[in-house]
Amino acid sequence: MMAATGTVNIIAELLGLGKDLDFVDRFTLGETPTKSTKQYRIQAVGGTAEALDLGGVTTIDLIIIKAVANDLLIDTSNVGGAGSFVEELNITQGEIAVFKPGGTVFIDNETGSEQCTYEYIVIGR
Repeated sequence: MMAATGTVNIIAELLGLGKDLDFVDRFTLGETPTKSTKQYRIQAVGGTAEALDLGGVTTIDLIIIKAVANDLLIDTSNVGGAGSFVEELNITQGEIAVFKPGGTVFIDNETGSEQCTYEYIVIGR
């Protein structure tokens, strides 16, 4: 059996406007991934930060997350729980972010009365 590898390809294309523009980036994770999870979630309560469910991944190498409905705020390095939420990323509805967190990941919505819907992949060990 072959060991798993983690390769990420990011491709953006702009066509028209008199010229074609491409941005391509590719990188390989430094560690061999042994666990992953893909989830689709709706925030339980708008305006209340909640921890990202890692689905059994204990050491995170990469998170890819998309704000499906409403804007998504992310704290990538939380150490004090939901009460100490600090916005580090602001993902507008329809946008995607790719990052390696520095602590527990918490999410919240930009507008306290709305619940955000998001989907994500966690890769790690």
